[in-house]
Amino acid sequence: MKYIIILLIFAFDCITIFGQSDNTEPYKILKGHKHKVQNAFYSSDGKFIVSHGWDNTIKLWDAKTFSELRTFKGHTDQVWSARISWDNKLIASGSMDRSFIIWDVKTGKKINQVQITPSNVTEIGMIPEFDSEIPNSIYSLSFSPDGKFLAVASADRLVRIWDIENTVFVDTLSDHATNWTWVKYSPCGKYIISGFSANSKNNGETVIWEAATFDQVSKINFSGDILFTDKNELGIYKDDCTMDYFDLSNGKLVSNKSFPCYNGYSNMSPDKKYLASCNEDYYIRLWNLNTEEEIWNYKGEMMEIHNANFSPDGKYLIAGTPESDILVWKLSDLIKDE
Repeated sequence: MKYIIILLIFAFDCITIFGQSDNTEPYKILKGHKHKVQNAFYSSDGKFIVSHGWDNTIKLWDAKTFSELRTFKGHTDQVWSARISWDNKLIASGSMDRSFIIWDVKTGKKINQVQITPSNVTEIGMIPEFDSEIPNSIYSLSFSPDGKFLAVASADRLVRIWDIENTVFVDTLSDHATNWTWVKYSPCGKYIISGFSANSKNNGETVIWEAATFDQVSKINFSGDILFTDKNELGIYKDDCTMDYFDLSNGKLVSNKSFPCYNGYSNMSPDKKYLASCNEDYYIRLWNLNTEEEIWNYKGEMMEIHNANFSPDGKYLIAGTPESDILVWKLSDLIKDE
């Protein structure tokens, strides 16, 4: 009897563990990259999917047929960031090869490739003996909504503003204390948001800039995943499972609200009902924003799934994987038990 009880407990535990992860089969699997896919996302109108990764390439896909349209080759190292302009005419890519490239979407040709200097920068940690030289990689890119400028964040803790038509840098935004610097234009185009991730020495910071003048509006003394609201507010996620909302025009705190307890990076569905999060581990997690509960997750075979993104019409959820694939799910399949 003793052995029967142990066997039953073991079987129950196995069933419970299996039930914690709902690996719903993807609707489509897009293959073509030869190495880890850093990110895959939709163009603003939902016509294209853009992907980039550690095979040094960027790919353009037809979002309706899920077929590959073009591969952009020109970088000599991993592509860590890419963006497509709001009018779908340009793609910008940033790489560990210390350059960013602006591409013509229609022809696939390079318009400009710009090398960032200095070539290497010092990574500063808590212990000076551990400081080291790292490549001045491009970590983050953002097109202005009018398509005139490209914001470029790199490992030297600077955000450079590139005038696309005149092919020249017009300003540099500093005041970032760590190498992991990122940048985003607000949807209205009036503001640039930059920041740097927390490290062993500080909690990071988020900076709001006037896009027209490049003047600093406000500095917020912590950094986290961000979102923009319809009320001209900037939301910044906090480790206590809440979101602080700030007025973009002056950087003042407007409110603090509870939020799903996720880790890492997230994207919100267009109808603002769901949140997809990744933490550079095995998982993609889907959250109900009303109940703040996790309603679905996917567990991959390898670590470092960086992002999951919704289609603009809210029908699909896509993610690049360390196995070099792009997974596409129908959102309706993931929320059918809601």
